Amino acid sequence: MIIRDKSKAITHYFRMHCKYLVIIALGLFIHLIGIGFGQIHSPCPNVFRYVRNETTGDIEGRIEIHNVPKGVSLHVMMRLSVAIGLPTNYVGKLELAERRELAVKAVQQGRPLNYRLHFPLQHPLPLLTRILFNNQEYCSGRRAIGPIVTSITLEHILYPPGIVPDQPQNPPPQIEVQILNTMPVTSSTFAPSFSESAVNMTEASLKPIASDILPRDSVDDNICGRSSKSDINLLISKGERTEPGDWPWLVAIFVSRIKLEFQCAGNLISNKHVLTAAHCLKSGNGQELPASTLLAVVGRYRLRNWAEKTSVTYEVSEFALHSEYGRRGALFDSDLAVITLMETVTFGNLILPICLWAGPTQIESVVGKTGFVVGWGRDELGNPVTAEPRMARVPIVSQEDCLRSNSDFAQITSNRTFCGGLQDGSGPCNGDSGGGLVLYDSHKQRYHLRGVVSLSLLDRDTGACDLSQYVVYTDVAKYLNWIQQQLAT
Repeated sequence: MIIRDKSKAITHYFRMHCKYLVIIALGLFIHLIGIGFGQIHSPCPNVFRYVRNETTGDIEGRIEIHNVPKGVSLHVMMRLSVAIGLPTNYVGKLELAERRELAVKAVQQGRPLNYRLHFPLQHPLPLLTRILFNNQEYCSGRRAIGPIVTSITLEHILYPPGIVPDQPQNPPPQIEVQILNTMPVTSSTFAPSFSESAVNMTEASLKPIASDILPRDSVDDNICGRSSKSDINLLISKGERTEPGDWPWLVAIFVSRIKLEFQCAGNLISNKHVLTAAHCLKSGNGQELPASTLLAVVGRYRLRNWAEKTSVTYEVSEFALHSEYGRRGALFDSDLAVITLMETVTFGNLILPICLWAGPTQIESVVGKTGFVVGWGRDELGNPVTAEPRMARVPIVSQEDCLRSNSDFAQITSNRTFCGGLQDGSGPCNGDSGGGLVLYDSHKQRYHLRGVVSLSLLDRDTGACDLSQYVVYTDVAKYLNWIQQQLAT
């Protein structure tokens, strides 16, 4: 969204199981084991070890608890952080390392109690962050760090003879997903931003029926860039709410994780294509998101309302990231992606494409002009998303003014980006990445897409975007040939 003060989608059930998409930074541990592509450490090798199963070749966890009390139930709780999306609903298993009878006998004889931990995947291995035994902490390690962190809690309860269990011996696993700001690529100064909110949905709500439908047409000057507002001056600046149909090309992009999660905004540029930021389609570890996990919702107004009749949800067939995005020496350049939808969008009063840029491509031609940015991202109260899209006016500034305002911009801008903003706490923030900066052509009475929200400097105090600084946009005018190539495929 857009905010006045300082301020990633979706676990849907489209014929697929839940997936857990996570990003992780390895913690500092002591005990170490080779796992092919790197090393992983145990925070407490006297209690927990990573070992290789000689039969299967898999890495497992082994837990050894000493000084086990007798005559009471024995409750072990383990918490893990994992570094990639899980391929299935399987989240791992915690079990005794030997038969229950032998484990009970070991306790009675004063010997250690041993457990075996089966990881949900091998590459990368989950990290151990905590072990509790009968509510006492036996081990703790650093948790995963990233824009999205998934924690898995596994438990096991052993009841000795004479104790009647009042709950299952193996409580069901618990999954917790915390969505944070996207971490910077090179330092904590920069914040390309995803959303921070999960949205529940049901299968029946995946395809709301659109109303106010017009005959399908190709994208031309008679269709694109037209708002339902007849007077641009009626639009409210500084992050105020908009009305349905104000920005009919605005697309909400969701991704399948634990829940239906809002990822980024996008811009409808044809009846089958959405233009967004490349970083929106990558996880924090740099891997591309599977197209099958993405949904694009057009005509959406209330972000969490899956019964909204004016919006239509589309599955994604494929997407193309610009080939120069993320290359060494220019990590933040070419932050563009084109999404191809599985089905053709039917245009209507509330669903229309935005016009691609048709004027001069030099940035000097738009310096000093005011663009409009709309989205559902973080607001001034710290809410990760807003219920309805909000809009802000964004003046475009020269490259010189941008670089002069903060030396950090020299590292995250290029001759194919531009800066904009009022430096007063208003503008796009976390969750607005991929949204468009559009300029109004009063002669043609339509909007044209000039920029795509890319990244901002990070407010170290809040961990969110710093809107006392400018925001960096990818200059769409510099990529028109590439965009047209994607539309032609």
